[in-house]
Amino acid sequence: MNEVFADLHVHIGRSENGKPIKITAARSLNFANIAKECADRKGINVVGIIDCASPYVIEDIENFLKTGEAYEIQDGGIIYKDKVCILLGSEVETSEKGRNGKSGYNSIVTCKSLMI
Repeated sequence: MNEVFADLHVHIGRSENGKPIKITAARSLNFANIAKECADRKGINVVGIIDCASPYVIEDIENFLKTGEAYEIQDGGIIYKDKVCILLGSEVETSEKGRNGKSGYNSIVTCKSLMI
């Protein structure tokens, strides 16, 4: 059995051009920095990066792919330095009232490739 180290829910704090994406995430958490941190320091093989539906993040991903250090895979995801599989995600939160009348929150995360 292969051992895999994964973090499947990482938020982006800012885009490369400094636009806020997830206010509560660290400003240093942009797409490229997350990939580099996983590959070079953390030893993470699979990372799910949330907030990839933001137009600023899509632009960052497209620029990241142009560096040649990463490539898209046919079934979805991006491979970085042949070390890290990046799953692109977006999050939708809903608020629902349960049978007990109390509100609950659901978080839906989806992953998709940029390939068309």
